[in-house]
Amino acid sequence: MKIGIYVFPNVEELDFVGVFEVLAKTCSMKAEGALPIAKSLQVDVIASESMITCANGLIIKPSKVVDDFESYDLLIIPGGKGVHKLIEDTRFLKKIKEFAERHMVCSVCTGAFVLGKAGLLKGKKATTHHEHKEKLKKFCEVVDSRVYMDGNIISAGGVSCSLDLGLKILEIICGKKIAQKVADRLEIPSEMRSFE
Repeated sequence: MKIGIYVFPNVEELDFVGVFEVLAKTCSMKAEGALPIAKSLQVDVIASESMITCANGLIIKPSKVVDDFESYDLLIIPGGKGVHKLIEDTRFLKKIKEFAERHMVCSVCTGAFVLGKAGLLKGKKATTHHEHKEKLKKFCEVVDSRVYMDGNIISAGGVSCSLDLGLKILEIICGKKIAQKVADRLEIPSEMRSFE
């Protein structure tokens, strides 16, 4: 299972680091023999540039510099100030829409607007950061939830909900017990665990 977390200039740090931490911790716990899972999991932070300056100044070097994400099984789009530019990139939106025809796509925070602008939220329910829920209604029915799954789309609310998204993805891929073990290792409170 290959998971791509797409980052871009002015991406909100915790939007992608939270979900990355949960999924990457799963890989390291499996390697140390603490998780009895047969599936191999690969998590890449991907971008179209070799260095990304995030919304609060963190500079990161993505795992892979790619122009598309067709080799991945699941794609995560975080939010942040950089979403404003991303939703104007018609080529990128077309790629997301095509990818979603065969794969699961997730968003964190205002990343939901990228999915909305790509047409992926039409006739669906989704969530985003509480300050942006009213604006998201332009694209879908908005729900009051930290994480919400509708078909092949999973949306997560604001910033710290990135952790919840990681656990939800883990629950889908590896099951509830594995998600609980990882949540316990990371000391994620029960109210952030959508499976409990």
